Amino acid sequence: MAMSNVNPNRLALSLTLGLSLSLSACQTLPKQPHLLESKALSARVDALYQQNSDQSTETSNNNTDLVAAISEQNDIHPDLSGYHPIVTGANAFAARSILTDMATRNIDVQYYIWHDDQAGQLLLKDLWEAAERGVIVRLLLDDFNSNAQLDQQLLRFASHPNIAVRIINPLMHRKFQALNFVTGLPRINRRMHNKSMIFDKQITIIGGRNIGNEYLSNDQNSQFADLDVLLIGKVVADIDNSFASYWSSPLSFDIQTLVTPDKSTTSDFLIGLDQLDRDEKRDARSSLAVYKAAVEDSSIDKDLVNKQVPFRWTDMQFLSDDVGKLDKSVPSNTNLVQQLRVLLGTPSKQLTIISSYFVPTKDGVNTLVQLAEAGVDIKILTNSFDATDVTAVHSGYSQWRPKLLRAGIKIYELKSTASEEQRENKLWKARSQSSTSLHAKTFAIDDHQVFIGSYNVDPRSANINTEMGVIINDDELARQLHEALSDDLLSQAYEVKLVGNNQLQWHTIEEGEKVVYDTEPRVDLTDHVWLTIMSWLPIDWLL
Repeated sequence: MAMSNVNPNRLALSLTLGLSLSLSACQTLPKQPHLLESKALSARVDALYQQNSDQSTETSNNNTDLVAAISEQNDIHPDLSGYHPIVTGANAFAARSILTDMATRNIDVQYYIWHDDQAGQLLLKDLWEAAERGVIVRLLLDDFNSNAQLDQQLLRFASHPNIAVRIINPLMHRKFQALNFVTGLPRINRRMHNKSMIFDKQITIIGGRNIGNEYLSNDQNSQFADLDVLLIGKVVADIDNSFASYWSSPLSFDIQTLVTPDKSTTSDFLIGLDQLDRDEKRDARSSLAVYKAAVEDSSIDKDLVNKQVPFRWTDMQFLSDDVGKLDKSVPSNTNLVQQLRVLLGTPSKQLTIISSYFVPTKDGVNTLVQLAEAGVDIKILTNSFDATDVTAVHSGYSQWRPKLLRAGIKIYELKSTASEEQRENKLWKARSQSSTSLHAKTFAIDDHQVFIGSYNVDPRSANINTEMGVIINDDELARQLHEALSDDLLSQAYEVKLVGNNQLQWHTIEEGEKVVYDTEPRVDLTDHVWLTIMSWLPIDWLL
């Protein structure tokens, strides 16, 4: 009779909480994050770069060697670094694939997201083939976007004797991932957002792109407009040291310590590349065909060997959050955002911000307004509501538009119908009708300094996630970035303007004609209600 008075919903909740607590109590992360095999692999990498000068000279004389392709340019500019922007998704994929094929010693890879789709599997296959040639591959991934299928794929990938895979700040519950939000939310809320590939410690790609079809402009539903930069010279050593600190951290766990092989799936890595096998059987417009075309159309390998990549040489500073930011073991004054403030100082003429997630917060808005009132020309490009992939972020930004506009700050919002104008391959053009979202993270200060990296102008990048990037001191690049935000952008974006005190308008060009919207484009009543409610919530620090 006593049980008849028990509320079944409360009983279910109690059982769920009890189960969650018991699972939390019995499941912990491995005590030893690094296996002897992966430690030995890293020792082999160190040994590769401790060879005597005769061996190094002999290697560099091989004109197919990536080291030989770059070393002469480094010698001419011993105290500088060279950069070359990578704008389109096609070039971004081709550069990563071709440089992987050119590497002869080791490749170090660090990413926030690595999807198990065609792009992810193709690049894993490229890395596997490099390992088959004797190249040592180390792959470090954040764990927030993992799943059971990717776990098994990475486990098979790590079975190669020349490959090691580590997962940073991992989720404890691999199969029932929702439990992690109950048992470990404060810890798992902090993520490694860094993105880089380093080839033979000579050349690297960093920027905003993750690895996945949508990040490499090859998704039929959505694409991200992004920016990477190819780097050589002095700055590469700093990026390499940053990778080493993350790789050796006790927060990075070998995949084998976290994941048990699934006996119901294949243990052969190449056979497990199911997305590639499926695409082989499709028509010429398949994703696989598009990526192959991108590589075939690229000449970056020949251009590197012949020293024809138009690198611009200048002074650069590499910035990165300390890996200790993930477990709050380092003081906040070491954060990348603090480094930026010290190195960049206060703008005196111009500030141009391009940020996929722009959440300025009250203090940030006040700072921008003060700069504008002091005569600084400020322009901002972020996503429109229709283009953003995180609605909550739009709520953390949209409420501040009137105050920013009243101060004379110009605001542009990328339209979801924007496309990469530089696409040349027809297969890539065929996908230009998919929804586009801004994903780049860059800004220019005055007439000389430009930041390119993974850092968004939002509280999450500043205080929670780890980030990385470079400050490029180049007046030409700064000028190009400042001039990019102008009326020429209106076919791709809206310019938000203030009419009266608080009335907003969205100005754009459609089919060659100027169009003005008096209400926010593609925001219906339900969207407006949700955005208003979210703007009231104290969640800016999470965005």
